[in-house]
Amino acid sequence: MDQKIVAKLEREIEKAIAGVIIHLGLKKLPLLPSQKTMHLMAKAAVAVYEAEVDGTSQAASDTEP
Repeated sequence: MDQKIVAKLEREIEKAIAGVIIHLGLKKLPLLPSQKTMHLMAKAAVAVYEAEVDGTSQAASDTEP
């Protein structure tokens, strides 16, 4: 995937994670994650998505004659 798209996905997912964490707060979460942890969570989510995209692209090319 294009690295600009990957970086944008990571930023947007990180914002979404932060929003959910803030919404839930300490009343429902035993620990508030650090900014670094939220960043790593976003990177992990994008890595999973990239693997799916790569797997789908590979599967499609495997089936073409």
